[in-house]
Amino acid sequence: MSEQYGERTFTTFEVARLCGVFHTTVINWVNKGKLKARVTPGGHRRISLSELVPFMKKYEMPVPAGIEDVHQQILVLDDEPMMTRLIEKGFAKHRDRYQVQVSNNPVDALVLVGKKLPDLLVMDLMMPVMDGFQVCQILKSSPATKDMKIVAISGRKMTAAQQGFLAENVDEFIQKPFEMTDLVAMVDRLLS
Repeated sequence: MSEQYGERTFTTFEVARLCGVFHTTVINWVNKGKLKARVTPGGHRRISLSELVPFMKKYEMPVPAGIEDVHQQILVLDDEPMMTRLIEKGFAKHRDRYQVQVSNNPVDALVLVGKKLPDLLVMDLMMPVMDGFQVCQILKSSPATKDMKIVAISGRKMTAAQQGFLAENVDEFIQKPFEMTDLVAMVDRLLS
């Protein structure tokens, strides 16, 4: 197995060993579109961990211990460092379930998403340079990120057009100030 683009990847032989099948079976799964893989310049298939584990679960194959990080990944994006620290601290009580990464810059956050897709993004909507609406449009327009869960936060009142956008593009919205227990409960519900 190797680290590719920040994510653990597997060869067809490694996937075959993990699934208890011949490697030609894995190649057939990939060719039929059942298991997504990327092809290297040399023509070899590489299956990412984020594709393999859901595939194994879907077909009720046992997922070996240690292959999967039991922590769900949360990325927190807010241009106010104090807010990201507060949210990170609020999730610290739930280290057994969540691993939190923070960013105070939308461009940096998008780079982090590209390196390792989080399970959920908690994002402020009102930021300079690039706001949360633009970040959301970018994420929803890409096949790789369109299904990522998004919780939007804001201290401002939303216009009718903004509310319509949020209804179409985010999973939950929470108004600042909010109780951390409410945000954690919202994330629990979305990721369960």
